Amino acid sequence: MKINFRNLSLVAASIALLYGASGCNQSTILGQGLIPPGDFVNGQDTTINTIVANNILKYDSLFFNGYDRTEKALGSITTDPVFGKTHAFVFMQVGLPSSAFTFAGTGQTLDSVVLSLAYLGYKGDSTTTQTFRVYRMSEPGFKIDSNYAYNKMLQYNPGELLGTATVTPLGLKDSVSVYDKKEGAQLRIKLSSAFGNDLLQQKSDGAFTNDSSFRSYLKGFALIPDTIAGTNRNMMFFDVNNANTKLTVFYKNSVDDSLRATFAFGNNSAHSNTFIRNYNGSEASRYINTGNPKGDSILFLQSSPGGLYTNLLIPHLENFPNAVINKAELVITQVTVGPSDMNNIFKEPAKLLLTQYVGMGDSTKSLIDQLAGGNTAYFGGDKQIITNFGGVQVAQYTFNIGRYLQALIKKQETNAGFKLQVVRTAYPDVDRLKAGGGNLSQYNMKLRIIYTKP
Repeated sequence: MKINFRNLSLVAASIALLYGASGCNQSTILGQGLIPPGDFVNGQDTTINTIVANNILKYDSLFFNGYDRTEKALGSITTDPVFGKTHAFVFMQVGLPSSAFTFAGTGQTLDSVVLSLAYLGYKGDSTTTQTFRVYRMSEPGFKIDSNYAYNKMLQYNPGELLGTATVTPLGLKDSVSVYDKKEGAQLRIKLSSAFGNDLLQQKSDGAFTNDSSFRSYLKGFALIPDTIAGTNRNMMFFDVNNANTKLTVFYKNSVDDSLRATFAFGNNSAHSNTFIRNYNGSEASRYINTGNPKGDSILFLQSSPGGLYTNLLIPHLENFPNAVINKAELVITQVTVGPSDMNNIFKEPAKLLLTQYVGMGDSTKSLIDQLAGGNTAYFGGDKQIITNFGGVQVAQYTFNIGRYLQALIKKQETNAGFKLQVVRTAYPDVDRLKAGGGNLSQYNMKLRIIYTKP
């Protein structure tokens, strides 16, 4: 739909009359305080609703599992009706306590062997369970200097189950006591006695010679969530680069008991996080990559990696009449229909990012509004909680793009569109947002412009 800029004054007057009649206040969709002090007399106001917004699902080629990303997601979400299923798998190694390691004394007897991961927190429902299974890895060449794409499933031996644990986030939040000593919150998975006894049989001139020989014997562990259970409602997060992430062998010998040997995650330990999304049967699946020239009525945004982002185009914005732009604010508002969306369980992101397309390809750059003076707070994108037309609290995000629009009017910028996405994190995340697109009545994405005629 073409924007008629010749009638902006009439449109502004109509909008002002509409707002006055509806009694808008601080909790309105567009908010107050958009017109700078002193510009109420001469400033003119118009709102553009003809924004073409399309949901895009695309492989996140920039997100790899390098050795610098040690925060890991682990779990399976199978109950989100809006965004579908998400599964996260962890692959990791541990190292020897020392080169030419040997268990103390003679006549060693196994008490137990435990794999533990330092717990960081969760997202979702803290009271529902997740079941994790540990397998022996078989991935060839699994090593620290290799990068693995986030959606690459590494190899493990499904016939060699080493251990199982069923836990809730609520049950992991407290410290644990090990031999009467407190340790930080952690997931603890007891592994099989057969595996522990096999470890006890290894020698200092064999598998325990050095880390290289140890990893030939034990390539690593695969932590696999139960992806079938229909009640999974959370994702848990762990730090593998933490003293409480380790393999511990508890044993005794012919002289002493209460002995332990710790095989810790170290600087040379490989690790990877596989993150897989499945939209089949979800609400979002009906709006992905539609190519609708009029845009999608509902937008779906997800945290990295992969997931969904939005392409935005404001047709004919470059034809905005010559004016001094006091402020131009792009407003994105969450859509909610109540408990069925599960927004009380799966949360919206804390911040969105808006970048400007360069030409018609995938290349983007930061908007000059974000770069000018480094004032990211003014540029916007942070989540705010407002009260919508039905009296329900929802998330809203605003971006101030006045400098961009001013440059566009002066033909110093191009109108190739924008990319809207959740700000990237260093670890796989599950925050998500269902928002109004370009043609969804009161929840429409809007660009409100305050300007002064020269």
